[in-house]
Amino acid sequence: MRKLFCFYVVLHLLTLTVLQVFGLTTESMEGQTLPQAPPPPMAHLDRIPLGTLSEMTDASRSVGFPSVSWTTPVVTVAFNGGDPELYALIEATASEWTSNGGRLKFSFRLGDGSFRKWSDSDIARSADLRIGFFTDADRDGYWSTVGTYARRVNAGEATMNFGDLGTTLSQYYKGNNHTAWLASYAHTTILHEFGHAIGLNHEHFHPSCQTDLKLAEIVSYLTGPPNNWQREQAMYNMDAKTYFATVSAKPSFTPTIDQASVMLYSFSDDFYKSGRASPCRPSGPLHYATGLSIEDRHYYAANYGSDH
Repeated sequence: MRKLFCFYVVLHLLTLTVLQVFGLTTESMEGQTLPQAPPPPMAHLDRIPLGTLSEMTDASRSVGFPSVSWTTPVVTVAFNGGDPELYALIEATASEWTSNGGRLKFSFRLGDGSFRKWSDSDIARSADLRIGFFTDADRDGYWSTVGTYARRVNAGEATMNFGDLGTTLSQYYKGNNHTAWLASYAHTTILHEFGHAIGLNHEHFHPSCQTDLKLAEIVSYLTGPPNNWQREQAMYNMDAKTYFATVSAKPSFTPTIDQASVMLYSFSDDFYKSGRASPCRPSGPLHYATGLSIEDRHYYAANYGSDH
């Protein structure tokens, strides 16, 4: 009996330790869905389809000056799939970027208040950004084109995709589980993809991060099962030289790696040369950003005239 009592004491202490590590208490757990740990590195994030990548980077499709940042005051957004409650959740999350002030606004709705839609059969573009929730082999995952390169994508194709988020977020609709939503990986994913949509590149393209990543091992991981990426997709997302040559964009970096950025990937420690001590490893107990960092906001301010 004494041994059994000791076992439960140890189990209780271990539980409290885990909760403390993640900044949680038993009170904070009541009535909330706890954030889930991110999937294995890059299992779903940013695997932009090769066809879309080709269209996006085709200079012959250029519309006006090929700036990555939007010069129009309003960027329109449309949906294919999902439901209005999901659209509202994405709308609110995307507005975390534009709530910093400045001239850029996202328009998700028509004049009557309904959400804008697009279709695979569209010939004319219904919106600047076209969000899908596709889970087929060619388009699955979470990805976005970069800034105004979205204008080069065919009218009947997505410029952004949220894969299985089309059916897995109902617990957060209408403000439910709001605290858990703000800490969730899905919330970060939406912020990340809208970061690409306004022109941000990955934080791990920072030179100090590139030298600490085991690039060959990461590319090998991504091109093997269960991801099965094409090498072009892996290099576009992981190698700074490949990325900036592909999009013909001028590199822009903070003085040091922003470990709190929503644009920084979360890798397994063994993918860093310096392991757990890597300056490229995301800060925070969840090992991914749960909101926009100071430097994320600075980027927005510099490119969209925010006073914040």
